[in-house]
Amino acid sequence: MVAMAMRSRLESELSETGRTVTSFLEELVGERVDAHERRHVTVAAGTPNLFGVEKGHPLVRRSAVLQGRTSAQPFVNAETLLVPSRLPAACCRRLETSADPIGRILATEGIDFTRSQLPGPCGSQPWARNPLAVPDDCLLARTYRLDIDGLAVMVISEWFLRSLEAFLSP
Repeated sequence: MVAMAMRSRLESELSETGRTVTSFLEELVGERVDAHERRHVTVAAGTPNLFGVEKGHPLVRRSAVLQGRTSAQPFVNAETLLVPSRLPAACCRRLETSADPIGRILATEGIDFTRSQLPGPCGSQPWARNPLAVPDDCLLARTYRLDIDGLAVMVISEWFLRSLEAFLSP
């Protein structure tokens, strides 16, 4: 029952409009969160795809572990498929070269977005490769699309790890 209550609280707080996962995590755990174990691979879009781009259009598959800067505790495993041509060049550079999570980059670059939950189990999309070790017993798994200026830009799958339980207790 406690695990279900934690999951419900986590889902509720994450559903706040306009809030990034990065800012949520930092507030929840009381420390800065950085993206570690980052992997970037350029792939070609297939058809059909969730972005409405032509077959062969360059996409980037990014995986990362969001972990506390001080504690080094992992909190979220994430995998993102994104259309780099729909992001400012500065954002793409920061994604490749910094430990900043996507949420921090979008916020500091002043990029507004909308989030749309995607149906189906997390990782069921044909592009999901899940290169990170994702535990079966994570607190919450979800997949959603981020749109910027009405265009689909990213599809993100996230696995919220049990290390967050201590921060979600009443």
